[in-house]
Amino acid sequence: MKRLLFLLSAILLFGFAGMRGAGAVEITVLYPQPYLYQAPIEEIVKAFTAKRPDIQVKLLAPTKAYEETASAVLRGAVTGSMPDIAFNGTNLMHLFVDRKLAVPLDGFVAKEADWEKQGYVPGMISTGLVNGKLYGMPFALSTPILYFNADLLRKAGGDPAQPPKTWPELLGLARRITDAASNTHGAYMVWTTTGNYLWQELLFTHDGQMLSPDGKKVGFDTPAGLKTFEILRDLVKEGGMPNLTDEQATQAFIAGKIGFYMSSSARVNSFTSKIGPRFELGTAPFPSPRPDSKIVSGGATMMILTKDPAKQAAAWEFVKFAAGPVGQTIMVRHIGYMPSNQIAIDTPELLGNYYANNPNMRTAISQRARTTAWLGFPGENSLKAIQVIYDAMESVVAGKAAPEEALKRSATQVQALLPK
Repeated sequence: MKRLLFLLSAILLFGFAGMRGAGAVEITVLYPQPYLYQAPIEEIVKAFTAKRPDIQVKLLAPTKAYEETASAVLRGAVTGSMPDIAFNGTNLMHLFVDRKLAVPLDGFVAKEADWEKQGYVPGMISTGLVNGKLYGMPFALSTPILYFNADLLRKAGGDPAQPPKTWPELLGLARRITDAASNTHGAYMVWTTTGNYLWQELLFTHDGQMLSPDGKKVGFDTPAGLKTFEILRDLVKEGGMPNLTDEQATQAFIAGKIGFYMSSSARVNSFTSKIGPRFELGTAPFPSPRPDSKIVSGGATMMILTKDPAKQAAAWEFVKFAAGPVGQTIMVRHIGYMPSNQIAIDTPELLGNYYANNPNMRTAISQRARTTAWLGFPGENSLKAIQVIYDAMESVVAGKAAPEEALKRSATQVQALLPK
């Protein structure tokens, strides 16, 4: 009898589950950088599904970087296989908007009776604007920061309580940290970061501009643009920056072989857990000429691509949840990006206590007032222009080109790729 009751209960349970699944709206989601985003996105999907069992979220195989996500969406537009939602780099939103692939979100916002009470930070929501319309909801925004090995800093005569603020300060300490005998390097900057992210950081902190106001001319063929390549040269020649890949340098920093490491704030949690007690990890604002210089802020924004009204409504619910208090709490606890929801920041049991107990996480938040947008090159050749900057930086790091030569070549080649 017990066995019969169990079987009947199971039949009823699975029968109802099947009915629920059959009536659910399915939405597909494409995201990049699984080493960063896979764990938090999977947890967010699980939490969202528990709240909204009427919506099924299918995660597609992730891409390596934002550029690959953009390319996949553009191919999908031709083959009819676009995802319903894409986690896109904020610097690449115009690629989807210009081709009329992205769905504007202003209409959905207008229907939210309590939008202003849902905690979305206006300044961070504004990163999703293109041509005055909202096309993206922020998921994970970061600012570049300085990570440092406090033990190596002390040995070089520095004070972890007063980490270097400018490039001359950092390079001076990096010279003293560099030691060929122990294979220890003074500094490393992740110049290969997607979308020329840290190159833009160097440019904007020196008051440079990437483009003319109309977007038709390069704006970095200036002393500020030259400075971006000079700093890369100086990091190699004076700061002991090794010729390593991002992955190799990351492992070297974790192993205690690099003094200063410059990258997105997204790596705080990963570094904290992987370094453990090996050495004292510290974070500080990114080196810049002045305390008030601009800090580039960018990262992943969620864009709705489906034209099906039912799927659009379901997709809107998902992106709201991922950008909401629960979704942002999950994201921050997995990675080091800034939350875009004030409720999450202010609520002790969400992120309030978390920030109070993790001072290394507060560095990115401290730079929010200085942020400026992470930009993309306009037109059909946006991804090619990004590659031009990569190639120019690589030539300087490898010692194959002087900063002046790299600047001239990159400015000329990017100009040829801009819309006429």
